[in-house]
Amino acid sequence: MENSVYQKTPFGRLIFASILGIGTAIACMVLLGFGIIQFKIISLVGPENVTTVYGTVSGIAGLAIVILSPLGGAIADKTKFKMGRRRFWIICGSIGGGASMIMLAYASSIPVVILAFCLLQFFYGMVTLSCYAIVPEQVEPEKFGRVSGIMGAAGPAFVMSGSIVLGIFADIPVQQKILAIAIIQLVCGIACALLIKDNQFLGNESSENKKSFSQGFKNFYPSFKRYPEYTWALLTKLFIYITNAGTTLLTLFYIARFHLGEAEIFKLNAYMAPAIMLMVFSGIIGGFLSDKIKKQKPFVIGSALVLGVCLIVFAFSGNVTLVIIGNFVFNFGFGMYGAVDNALVNRILPSKENAGKDIAIMNTTTNLSTAIVNFVAPFFIALGAKLLGDDGYTFFFLILAGFSMLSALVVIPIPEVGQEKGDKNKNEVKSEIVTE
Repeated sequence: MENSVYQKTPFGRLIFASILGIGTAIACMVLLGFGIIQFKIISLVGPENVTTVYGTVSGIAGLAIVILSPLGGAIADKTKFKMGRRRFWIICGSIGGGASMIMLAYASSIPVVILAFCLLQFFYGMVTLSCYAIVPEQVEPEKFGRVSGIMGAAGPAFVMSGSIVLGIFADIPVQQKILAIAIIQLVCGIACALLIKDNQFLGNESSENKKSFSQGFKNFYPSFKRYPEYTWALLTKLFIYITNAGTTLLTLFYIARFHLGEAEIFKLNAYMAPAIMLMVFSGIIGGFLSDKIKKQKPFVIGSALVLGVCLIVFAFSGNVTLVIIGNFVFNFGFGMYGAVDNALVNRILPSKENAGKDIAIMNTTTNLSTAIVNFVAPFFIALGAKLLGDDGYTFFFLILAGFSMLSALVVIPIPEVGQEKGDKNKNEVKSEIVTE
């Protein structure tokens, strides 16, 4: 039983603050993959080596975050500063992320690029983690869907805006692009922390809980026997993010298949940026509809299948127009998936006390999938080129489409809304917290 009573932020202010924190932190990480880090690597190793080096850089960074993110989540859950654990890490994450972006901008070697990439993903991940952890702490369960839809739309909205701005200023050096993105996030991150109400976390005083924590990592991952739905939810996220990780190679895909240059790619990203509005729209609508009909699984399964179809379109595209159309549909499907799946995760979390750690473990699926895809991408692209005699991306995208089908399948064992085995226990914990 927790000794802290959560002081609630007014709902509208909480949503606005979370949009600032989540949107800008996610945009920083995503926009780097829209050509910025690739061209940073090209400036160091040349275009002929960029595919292999980029795969190594992003793969190492992804694996590092798989370890660092859950540890950071566990530390964040136990942080006892007076200003509040969530506010503290939003501020620290924004400052640390900004410093890491400066390191990346001025990196003169690949090892420095790798270190900066690891650090910025960790710190910006702590910002998004802290914002997401506020939802199960301060929002009523019946609003999880709509809140997740709105918060899930924050990242795409800021990514879209950033893509348009980067397209307008496509000729500006990559270094200046990185610095501008970092400054904007720092300002918005601090504003987010100032808007949120948060109390000091005092921890658990029961000897049972103290003993459990002192045992280290024995119970770090939620038991599959007690919480099987947690593992199924993690797997569906992992598979769908493996699918989505293929989009981080679109810049190299444009170069290989359509022979586009740096300025042309940034302009193309700007043209496709409005597609992200579909992600925002579908996320909000999906969240509200899932709350309304009290069903989540049909939305998650359906959107996963849509993403698979889009990747098949990418695989066989013979012109940029077809890629643009596929990208619009992909954004629609991914927006709905992200919003409803986040609501599903909030619903099946084992406890409020360890929400940060458990959400952080879930969030590692993003980095783990990116690491896996980018490590193996050069091999499968080369294999595809050998088997099919093309640029290799046809085979690569077809494999990713298969993972979207797997993502849809592993949703099936997860209980639907109102069918959770742990509902009684969760309600008891909630009443105990209120009583305390």
